[in-house]
Amino acid sequence: MSRRRFVFLLFTGLIAYMVLIVRLVYVQLVKGKDYKELAERNYVRRRIIYPQRGDIIDRKGVKIAYDIPKYVLMLDHQKLKESGSLKDVIKALKELFGIEMSYEDIRKRKALEPILLTELKSQEEIDKFYNYSYKLPGVFINTVPSRVYPYGDVCAHVVGYTGYPSERHLEKYKEKIGPESLVGMYGLEAIFDEDLLGEVGAEEVMVNAVGKIVQRLGQREPTKGYSLVLSLDLRIQKIAYEVFKDSGQKAGGVLVLDARSGEVLALLSYPSFDPNLISERWQSYIEDPLKPLFNRVLQGKYPPASVIKPALGIALLSRGVSEREGIVCRGSFELGNRNFFCWNRHGHGWENLRGAIRDSCDVYFYSMGYYKLGPREMERALRNFSYGEPVPFDLPHSSGFIPTPEWKRKRLKEPWYGGDTINMSIGQGFIRSTLLEQTLMMLGIANDGVIYKPILVKEKRDAEGKVLWRAKREVYKVVRAKPEHFALVREALRDVVRRGTATSAFSPIVDIAGKTGTAQVSAHSTRRKNLPYHLRDHAWFVGFAPYRDPLFVIGVLVEHGGSGGAVVAPIARRILERIYMEGIHKELI
Repeated sequence: MSRRRFVFLLFTGLIAYMVLIVRLVYVQLVKGKDYKELAERNYVRRRIIYPQRGDIIDRKGVKIAYDIPKYVLMLDHQKLKESGSLKDVIKALKELFGIEMSYEDIRKRKALEPILLTELKSQEEIDKFYNYSYKLPGVFINTVPSRVYPYGDVCAHVVGYTGYPSERHLEKYKEKIGPESLVGMYGLEAIFDEDLLGEVGAEEVMVNAVGKIVQRLGQREPTKGYSLVLSLDLRIQKIAYEVFKDSGQKAGGVLVLDARSGEVLALLSYPSFDPNLISERWQSYIEDPLKPLFNRVLQGKYPPASVIKPALGIALLSRGVSEREGIVCRGSFELGNRNFFCWNRHGHGWENLRGAIRDSCDVYFYSMGYYKLGPREMERALRNFSYGEPVPFDLPHSSGFIPTPEWKRKRLKEPWYGGDTINMSIGQGFIRSTLLEQTLMMLGIANDGVIYKPILVKEKRDAEGKVLWRAKREVYKVVRAKPEHFALVREALRDVVRRGTATSAFSPIVDIAGKTGTAQVSAHSTRRKNLPYHLRDHAWFVGFAPYRDPLFVIGVLVEHGGSGGAVVAPIARRILERIYMEGIHKELI
């Protein structure tokens, strides 16, 4: 290197060094106080960015649960404890927004997360915050999710509801959620919580003393949860809700299945609740004697009554009982020194299987159940049709109960009596079932013994709408019997509607077949009128339509409704008629 170049570089370096020294002196001595104040007034905050929870959508693409943003005031108490202005902020919050806070409680608070103060429900409240933000250092506006259920109590027992996370949720999901995330508490929201949840993002921002963002330092985007597409048809669900409500009955349930796939088209428990108002009305819901939070379709267990007679009819035919074989019903069946009465005390006269199903003749099934089947064979037949079995389904549900001689000896310390067999043969006594089980039995009758796994969730989709998983039609059970046996029982079920116990289900619009049931609640309920509500019989109707090529299987239960034929059959008929009158059935053909 030449001497000349060396001198030039040395001189240039000295000048740069001198400029740096001068700048440091200026920053430290001249502007030091200003920068110190600026540093004290500005600090970095890590803000959680809450994702959208996944949507819940019906089979036609209608959203029945989704998120909207909610603006809330939050308090960064850690910063205020450092600056010593906490008391002034608490006073200003009370004056401006009516928020009561305890100075001592906040001062002792160890959690680092900001405190949620209140929701800002109007633009006026948002403007008030910004106008007076100089009085509210450490208070800022954040956006958190709010869940919306546009159809309220119509779909409540299916979709469920959400709430804020407990310690258990925070431990389970860890970094995926924040303290203001919404987690599933009931229904599909709870069962598919991990799919719907998404994952929070984060943003580092520099804010000034009044909480206003002055600089964004970095951001990790939140991830929206997966959406669920249901087999549910909102139109049929609304029809079921409206028809049941208009019937004037206090409590019950409706289940409608696609006969060719087992897809759930409607699932209604009544009375229902509004998931939008669950926190405000929680106390009234849990104190309501009609238990609106209880899912009667899936959790309620009732005597199945005469609805099981088609299943027992298949068992009798499979054991060689001829369709011509019959008995004479004189209104009662004598066993030992006791008479077991038919619902028709005058008797039905001579009855074969087809007539006994049509007329719901108890004496026929007393005799056949006692002499031809017995408790073990009845148990086997009913389990074949899904009674008392753990049904694979997307929502939590109970299994019914089928009593056995072994169970009675072990549990009740009593022998199994002939009267127990008699009661079991008409769905009374110790036996219990759910509306789901009753409807699946009828699905098997309609399909020559094939019972499909009931489907409620059809698809899972990501935030871009890509299908990640799709449910397939799946056979759950097959009841092995001759096709002509199922054909005979189906003919009997059409007779039930045309000239039997369910003539009130007859419709000129759609050819309905089905079976009624009246489940006795008290010893006197079938013989007395004007009983108190809690002593009245439960009423059933389970059927399918149209008769020749079934599209729908429907189950209806009315708690303490009285007679299945008089009360429940008309509800089923009106639901099916409206489906046909509105042309919904054409989309399933």
